[in-house]
Amino acid sequence: MDGLLLFLLAAGLGFVAAIPVGGSQIEMAKRAMTGQWRAAAAVVAGSVSSDTVYGSIALFGLAPLLETRWVLATFSAVAALLLGGFAWLTVHESRRPEALDPRRGTRRSRRWSYVTGFTLAASNPQMVLTWLLGVALAKRLGLATPFPADAKVLFIAGGVLGLAGYLSLLGAVVHRVKHFISVAAIARVYFWLGMALAVLALVFATGAIRLFATAS
Repeated sequence: MDGLLLFLLAAGLGFVAAIPVGGSQIEMAKRAMTGQWRAAAAVVAGSVSSDTVYGSIALFGLAPLLETRWVLATFSAVAALLLGGFAWLTVHESRRPEALDPRRGTRRSRRWSYVTGFTLAASNPQMVLTWLLGVALAKRLGLATPFPADAKVLFIAGGVLGLAGYLSLLGAVVHRVKHFISVAAIARVYFWLGMALAVLALVFATGAIRLFATAS
């Protein structure tokens, strides 16, 4: 029973952790909105793969490797560059409505969509902290004391299922409502998604500058 509760707790925490808007969610929504659900699923798969890696790092004692300010600053700088690039591409795509038509839009490579999802999620090492907070809550509730290897694997599986569940649900909703949205409206949504990516890029750039400054 404790194992089931631990799994369900991890799944719930993973679902909630995926709600805040991030680069992976935006890139997945862009593809789902233009009817490219396989490419959207590849973004989800890439993001989940990266989160699994961070979950393993957090739960199996490698987290200190990501606590160095220079490492965090580098990850933040890379994230800022990636998000800035995706922001520019998204705004550029918003100016070509004909390419966003779900019936005629350019098909996106699933392979590159997977890489996009993995890279955007991997550029946020703070996910390790999210996993550790989840473990702290599980221990507080008495579900992770003791916390053997099989329980850690179960916790990671639950968290990943929650993350994938939210992203898949979001993608399914966007994929469904696309039929009720005009191409011009999709272009406007693309523009604002690009602006959201730009804001995220600015947040990561600011964090990188602060981390580099305190690390020196």
